[in-house]
Amino acid sequence: MPMHNALIDYADLISLLTAVGTFIAIVAGVVELIKARREHVREKEQEFNSSYLTISDAYHRLLELSVAYPHLGIFPWQEEPADLSPDDLVRRDIFYEMMISIFERAYLERHKTPEISEHFWPGWETFLRRQIEKPSFRKYWGIFDGEGAFGAYDARFEAFARGLDKAR
Repeated sequence: MPMHNALIDYADLISLLTAVGTFIAIVAGVVELIKARREHVREKEQEFNSSYLTISDAYHRLLELSVAYPHLGIFPWQEEPADLSPDDLVRRDIFYEMMISIFERAYLERHKTPEISEHFWPGWETFLRRQIEKPSFRKYWGIFDGEGAFGAYDARFEAFARGLDKAR
């Protein structure tokens, strides 16, 4: 009989070790899932910050530069100037180029995070919609009369802008 008890004890020990091992594996798996989730959240935050800051910095740079040239009337809330010098026409075109680049970046980044698509992109879309109404902007960009602007912009973005124009 002593041999039989030893086998039972050995079987109980194996069952106990299997249960403990399974529990440890489950806990380790849960810990890894938590770590992976935290890393994913951290990556999304970095992606948002990178995207948002790039667009925001470019826009603030545009604003800083435009302070020296308010008479160019580059923003939708400003009147179109009647008579600009050749140098001012070049300046205005450069501002428009900067602006289109910012719009394009915002368009391409809009789905990277829910924060951008839900909270920031709607404002940029409204801004672009209003900017498209400016005759000088439309003339500069040149995509609304069936021609592209040197193919310099993302085709999806240009199609989106044309759609905004048609909807107005």
